[in-house]
Amino acid sequence: MHLKIFKYVFINVLLICFTNISYAQTYPVYKNSSAIAVLDQDALFSESEWGKEVLKNVEKKVSKLSDENRSIETALELEESELTKIRKTISKIEFDVLAIKFDEKVKKIRLEQADKQRKINIFLNENRKLFFEKVTPILLDYINELGIEVLLNKDTVALASLGSDITISAINKINEQLKN
Repeated sequence: MHLKIFKYVFINVLLICFTNISYAQTYPVYKNSSAIAVLDQDALFSESEWGKEVLKNVEKKVSKLSDENRSIETALELEESELTKIRKTISKIEFDVLAIKFDEKVKKIRLEQADKQRKINIFLNENRKLFFEKVTPILLDYINELGIEVLLNKDTVALASLGSDITISAINKINEQLKN
């Protein structure tokens, strides 16, 4: 009787031991974990010395264009007011000719001012592109130095630990490198 119980316990212990070993072998063991970090590309540009300088320049251009637009608007309102005053003193045909000329002038000014705004936007976009061309090798060296294998834009990440964001340290590294 004791022998039967001993065999029963022995067989169960063996089954449990072998079962646990087989489960442990079904899951892969990763020796190297992948290092992933996030970076806020907008902040990288706007908070870097390079980006701040570009944005300050853009702000000056936009302000100048805005002042110019207000000045033009005031002059056109005055001209329109003059047209309205003389409307009663000239023939309909003469007024229509003046109104058409005024309308063409306004359209031309709008196109010129829109072109100036487009040029400001092009200036900003070209400088952003140039910035990222210059900082890409710096960032590659930096992430290699940190042992980071993957760098993601912060906007595309749903959740990340606070320590995974390297934006501020990358800005400092870029400012240091671009000064030289």
